[in-house]
Amino acid sequence: VPAKTRVAVVGETGSGKTTFAKLLTRLMDPVEGRVLLSGTPLDTVRFSSLRSRVVLVPQDGFLFDETVAANVRFARPDMSDEDLELAFTELGLIDWVQGLSHGLQTRVGERGEALSVGERQLVALVRAYVADPDLLVLDEATSSVDPATEVRLQRTLDAVTRGRTTVAIAHRLSTAQSADEVIVMDRGVVVQRGPHERLLEEPASVYGKLYASWLEQTR
Repeated sequence: VPAKTRVAVVGETGSGKTTFAKLLTRLMDPVEGRVLLSGTPLDTVRFSSLRSRVVLVPQDGFLFDETVAANVRFARPDMSDEDLELAFTELGLIDWVQGLSHGLQTRVGERGEALSVGERQLVALVRAYVADPDLLVLDEATSSVDPATEVRLQRTLDAVTRGRTTVAIAHRLSTAQSADEVIVMDRGVVVQRGPHERLLEEPASVYGKLYASWLEQTR
């Protein structure tokens, strides 16, 4: 994956997308071959260093039973309240977070259950933004979100990934369309790779069928 590009990984359920994400973040190691980060084999990188260079945003956001502020500070414990407000402002989320019951001090509950699925990913994206990793791996939420949160998610994702090497396990057509490159998986194998528009030139392909399915769901 070229540096500072946005890649979307797509495929049917069970095609290997989640395994792909786990390999990139060393939540599992390959049985054969090696995964390279900027030319360096991941299995030679210290975990402490890897966690600062590679950040995973999972589907559920993975929040702790703490405040919004504390959850973001897990990435940068030295952040002041002013730093936090600036981060939310830069991502266009300051009005949203100030609209919560106690703003940045709102408790999110166990696993973030006080927030919606989309809101949990917003907090996780802010946390990833302040971590400033070399590689961002995003596993998009499969659950539907309300239209306002959908717009916030897309805008935040665009801002967080701009100029950053990003691999998104995509469940939304908009993510694949905006990516620099799309990787199509089928039964654990990469079967297609290229820009969205070029892949659409083969309507009978795996990607062509996925695209048709996405369009049908949006009607």
